[in-house]
Amino acid sequence: MSFETEELMPIVAELADKYTGKESTSITYEKARQLMEAVLYCIHEYEEDAKKGQELLAIDGKPVAKRVYSLGYETVLRNVKETQILYNKVILDFKYYENRCYYDTFVKGIPSFFLYYDPRFQPQNHLLTLDYPVLYPVYPLQGIDAISAFVKCVSLEQVFLGKLPDEYVLHVLRAYSPDHGDLIINLTAIVLRNILGCRMAGKRVNIKEYIPGELERLIDYVNQNNADSLEQEMKGLVDELVQSGYDGLEELGDYLKADLHDYCFELKNAVKNQCVDSILAIN
Repeated sequence: MSFETEELMPIVAELADKYTGKESTSITYEKARQLMEAVLYCIHEYEEDAKKGQELLAIDGKPVAKRVYSLGYETVLRNVKETQILYNKVILDFKYYENRCYYDTFVKGIPSFFLYYDPRFQPQNHLLTLDYPVLYPVYPLQGIDAISAFVKCVSLEQVFLGKLPDEYVLHVLRAYSPDHGDLIINLTAIVLRNILGCRMAGKRVNIKEYIPGELERLIDYVNQNNADSLEQEMKGLVDELVQSGYDGLEELGDYLKADLHDYCFELKNAVKNQCVDSILAIN
């Protein structure tokens, strides 16, 4: 839905009164623009909440801007609360596997968001750079939408990694790079790639190196498929993994599959150039 600027200006004016405590009749252009963005953000939040799509019709059949904004603001507050509840649940058993970026972003950064986030006057600002690269593209999002998506992604990563022995996860990460703790990398993708490599090679998922026959099976598996068919095969392996190890958690399966396109492309190139050890912990 869209509103004319004249319909939104009274809402902006009301926010300006609240911002200044009614002690000033004017605000800067930059502040007025920020408040208009706040109004538009809340309206967008309402639009994303499909459950309330029939509540706003006025007598003439046109949505009332102030009512839409108010319900959108309530949606923002509800999303903040729900995200904080999820965060508090995840942080209890959070493991960062020696990676500083993972730790700093989730353990240090997210609490700062909850402390300083301004849902009334600047809900579009999520304050953090979210340096740790989750597999879903949360970076185009703003405000609580970005933080909520990020926390959900980390929650799924912790479920995935938490079922694996710590020594295996660290073995894979150290094989990827001795400096893995200082890199800005997605840990889940690196570990998943190695699990799928073991599946292709017919190898047990453990810290032992590949024996020649296993590595040959892996290379043959990759060579028998083009990138597209290999990606379909990997999706099937992810489905099997999630079904057997994670009670068929569909949301987790969808998340893990977000890396498969890049993985298959890189794996094909690695096999072609005889550098599989650049992707998988084969030694």
